[in-house]
Amino acid sequence: MTGLGMINAGITTQLLLSLFKIEGVVHYGIAGNANPSLNIGDVTIPQYWSHAGLWSWQRYGQGPEDELALESNGDYTRKYGYLKFANYTVNVTHGSSHDNLLNNIWYQPEEVFPVDGTPEERQHAFWVAVDSHYFNISKKLEVLKLEGCINSTTCLSETPKVTTVKRGTSASIYLDNAAYRSFIYNKFKVSPVDMESASVALICLEQKVPFIIIRALSDLAGGGSAQSNEASTFTSLAANNSVKVVVEFIKLL
Repeated sequence: MTGLGMINAGITTQLLLSLFKIEGVVHYGIAGNANPSLNIGDVTIPQYWSHAGLWSWQRYGQGPEDELALESNGDYTRKYGYLKFANYTVNVTHGSSHDNLLNNIWYQPEEVFPVDGTPEERQHAFWVAVDSHYFNISKKLEVLKLEGCINSTTCLSETPKVTTVKRGTSASIYLDNAAYRSFIYNKFKVSPVDMESASVALICLEQKVPFIIIRALSDLAGGGSAQSNEASTFTSLAANNSVKVVVEFIKLL
């Protein structure tokens, strides 16, 4: 019930924690998939989340060896790597040089201000870990049997499973592009990609509230398999699988 995107999710999570006495947060839903070893209908439980939509966009003509604007102030960093637009130019003759005026974007950590920190003294976070106790409990769910059919005639070729994974990432971007999906998987080794979870993670980090995030995969972001993988086809199946895992997780608390 967060609403669409990072801002809505952050506001909703902060309101939840401000208005109610919350022991922990269990956030769930559906997501796109960036991990080629996983399948539609699988339910993923990442150990770490990041926000992949905070960038420093480097001016044209500068490269990896050049300091970013305001980097010396500690505002921006080259620690987490970059996307070079020229690497995705098409229709270029083999061996010819090519470039792109969009140049490079550098991924940035979030500024965070933990409730138990020094007021107005910022910290930075890129990968935010879920609660270790919750994560260990979630591993017990990997034996669950999940639904693999929408109806009597439409079934997935692979039986869905519950799996803990290393990383997930979020941005206020609906990802339906195979090239970018492959890039963020190869760069960050993420599995689910969505539009809200990192906001929930960051708010819980700042407020020192334990949390876990459960996301079922509704599509291979950007397509690319012989089997239909449009989100509109498998959204209901993924959503039902997500709910089943959440209910079973809560029983174990």
